[in-house]
Amino acid sequence: MNKSSNNFQLVKVEKKYKASFAEMVLVFAFAAVVGYFIETGYVFLIVGKIVKRGMLLGPYCPIYGFGALILYYCFYDAKPTVKNIPSIFIIASLLLGSFELICGLGFKYILGIEMWNYSGKFLNILNYTTVPILIGWGILGTIYVFFIHPLIQKFVNLFPKKIINKLAIIIVCIFLVDWLISNKRIDLNPKILTDLVNPENIS
Repeated sequence: MNKSSNNFQLVKVEKKYKASFAEMVLVFAFAAVVGYFIETGYVFLIVGKIVKRGMLLGPYCPIYGFGALILYYCFYDAKPTVKNIPSIFIIASLLLGSFELICGLGFKYILGIEMWNYSGKFLNILNYTTVPILIGWGILGTIYVFFIHPLIQKFVNLFPKKIINKLAIIIVCIFLVDWLISNKRIDLNPKILTDLVNPENIS
C-alpha cells in the first residue's frame, strides 16, 4: 500500500528553490503568449479560419498566464524526472481543469459575461471544461515542468537582476494598460465577447 502511494508523490529538488517576482512575471507573460497561439490554432482547426483570441488587444490570453502561475507554485521545486510524470500529469489536469471551470462559472454568474462555452462538446463538465481538455491541461502542465520552466530559469540567470526586474515591471505595465483599454473597448462594443464565444459566426 505504501509502495503504491509513493508512486504519486512528487520527488523534489534537494535545495529549496526560491521564487522571484520577476520570474513569476516572465512565466505569466510567456504562458499568456503561447496560450494565445494555442487558442488561435485550436479555433482554426474547428472553424477553418484565423480568428483573434482573447479579450485583450495584444497577442496573449491571461488565463493561460494565471494557469502557469498555478503550476509555478505547485511544481517550482519538483524534480523533472520520469518518476514524477504521473503525479505532475494528474495534478496539472485537476488543477488547471478546475481553474478553467471556476473561471468560466465566475465570468458567467458573477460578471454576467461568457468567455467560452463547451455545451454540446464531448464529456463536457458544467459547460466550461471537458474531459479531453483536462487531459490536454495535464499534457501542457507536464511540458511546462520539464521544458518551459527550466528555460525561463536559465533566461533569468543570464542577465543581472536589475535588468530582469525592469523587464518584469515593463511587462506588468503593458498588461495593465492593455487591460484598461480593452475593458473600455468592450464596454463600447459588447459584440467582442460574443465573437469570442462564437468564432464561427465571425465573417
